Amino acid sequence: MQTNPTRERDPGAKVARIVDAALDLFQRQGFRETTVDQIAEVASVGRRTFFHHFPSKEAVLFDHLRVRRETAIELLRGRPVDEPPLTSLYMVFREQAEKGYEPRVLNTIRTVIAAQPQLANQQFWTGTRAFETNLAAVLAERGVSELSELETLALTQMAVAWFTTAGQTYLIEGQGSLLECFDEVVGACGRASVREFPGWQED
Repeated sequence: MQTNPTRERDPGAKVARIVDAALDLFQRQGFRETTVDQIAEVASVGRRTFFHHFPSKEAVLFDHLRVRRETAIELLRGRPVDEPPLTSLYMVFREQAEKGYEPRVLNTIRTVIAAQPQLANQQFWTGTRAFETNLAAVLAERGVSELSELETLALTQMAVAWFTTAGQTYLIEGQGSLLECFDEVVGACGRASVREFPGWQED
């Protein structure tokens, strides 16, 4: 007997159906023209269920970012515990950049932000504070770093900014690859640090 999707208990399956339905509608009839009710109908979920998982249709469009953040946290947990924190963060985000975005998601996001560029900035930074806190907590769990809590958080925020800036550049400018953008951002930050603080040393 086929399971009625409206009674399905697996939240992950429901989220996947909502995202698939939304992306399909965005591509076929446009982002502005697509309503939450239409997405819910195609995904075979109620309006209440939609808003239980997503605050808006914009959040559905950028759900790929949420998934990437969850993956980044798991990858960080898998890095060697004695590895320098910034090295671990760099390796995690570079691996994420190398994977890039799913073509269907990438094309849809680019189409939408071409018409509404402000969405990219809004959605890229949504949930960033919680993401940074979670990453810093994973680093703190190692218990082997000599960095203070403030230093750990500062390094985490810097690494997140590398990836976020690279993602925005890649999506908006559409040139090269996400990995190339990431490497360029990290390189630019390194060069600027040396140039702007050539004689810096800790007091």
